Amino acid sequence: AVVSTQSTGELESNDLFKEINSQFAAKQTKDVAAAIAMPKKKVKELKVIDPKMSQNLGILLNANLKSFTFDEIRSSILKCDDSESSLSPSVLESMLRYLPSAEDMGNLRQLKGEYDDLCSAEQFAFVLSNIPRIEPRLQAMVFRKKFEEELKELTPDIANVMAACEEIRESEKFSKCLELILLIGNYMNSGSRNANTYGFKLNFLTKLQNTKAHDNRTNMLHFLAELLETKHPQWVNFKDDLKSVEKARRVSDDQLSKQLRGMKKSLGNLKKELEFHKTPENLDDQFGTRMSAFLEVANDQYSKLETAYQSMGKYVTELITYYGEDPKKTNIEDFFSDIITFCNDFETARAENTKIKEAKKREEKQKEMKEMEKKKKKKKK
Repeated sequence: AVVSTQSTGELESNDLFKEINSQFAAKQTKDVAAAIAMPKKKVKELKVIDPKMSQNLGILLNANLKSFTFDEIRSSILKCDDSESSLSPSVLESMLRYLPSAEDMGNLRQLKGEYDDLCSAEQFAFVLSNIPRIEPRLQAMVFRKKFEEELKELTPDIANVMAACEEIRESEKFSKCLELILLIGNYMNSGSRNANTYGFKLNFLTKLQNTKAHDNRTNMLHFLAELLETKHPQWVNFKDDLKSVEKARRVSDDQLSKQLRGMKKSLGNLKKELEFHKTPENLDDQFGTRMSAFLEVANDQYSKLETAYQSMGKYVTELITYYGEDPKKTNIEDFFSDIITFCNDFETARAENTKIKEAKKREEKQKEMKEMEKKKKKKKK
C-alpha cells in the first residue's frame, strides 16, 4: 500500500473527526430521527391460527375489505345483504377458502377477553367464528349471488341449441344441398361398392375439399358452389337459414349438464341448511327469512331451466337420429361444428370461384388486346 493506517496515527484528533462529521455526515430528517427515537411497536404474536392463514386473511382484509369494518362485515353476513355495495361473490369465496378450521374457530371463541391482544387477522377470524354456521352460510350466499348470473348464461345456451336444431331440420336449402352432394357422390362412385348409397356421415362435408379436380387448383367444393350458383341459385345461400348454429356449436352439453347438477345440489343443500335457521340466535340474523324467499323463487326458475334442458336433449337426439347418426356416440358440439365448417368452406369456395372468373376475364381481355395489336400492325404493313 502507498499509505498505511500506521502512518496516519499522528494525524488523528477528536477535533478533526468532529469537523468531518459536521461537513460530510448524512443528515437525518426530523421524521427519521423521531422514528429512531420512538420505541418499536410490539408485534402481536399469533395465538391460534398459523402464519400462512394469518397472511392470507391479511391479504384479503387489505385487498378486498379495506372499506369495511369488522362490524359491517358481520352485519352483512348475518343480514344476507344482497345489495351491490355488499360483499361480492369473489370476496365471499375468498372468506370460505381462508376460513380457519372448526377447531381453530372454537379456540378463537374462547379468547373473547383477549380480543384486543389479537392481531388483525385473528380478530377478523374471531368475528367470523362467532357467526352461527358460518361455512354453510357463506356457501349459500355465494350460490345466491351467482344464481342469476348462471341463469343468464345457461338459458340462451339452451335456446341457441334448440333454435339450431330447428333451423337445420327445417331448411329446405340446406336439405337440397345435401341431396345434391349425395347425387354427385353416387355418380362418381358408380360401378363401385359405394354407388347408390342412401346417405353419408355428416363429417364427410368437411372432407369435400379433399377431392381435387383435374386442374389441381379447384376441388369438389368449388364445383358444388358453381353448380348451385348457376343451376340452383335458390339454394346457394343455405347458410342464411342456419344463423343459430354458430352460437350452438360453442355450447358444451357436458358443461351444461354439470352446471345444472351443481345448481340442483346447491338448492338441496340450502333447503337442508334452512332447517337450522328456524329460530335465529340473533335478532339481526335474517338468513332464514331471506334465503327461504330466495329458495322458493330459485326452485321455480331451476324447474323451468331443467325442463328446457330436457327439451333440448330431445331436439338434439331427434336431429342426430334424423341424419343417421348414433345419439350416444355423437358429440353435439362436433355435429354443429361440422356443419359450420362446411358452410364456411363453401363460402370460401364461392369467393375463390369469383376470383378465378375475374382472373379468367382479365386474361381473356389481355388476349383480345394482344390480338387487336397484332391486327393493327398487319394493317400498317
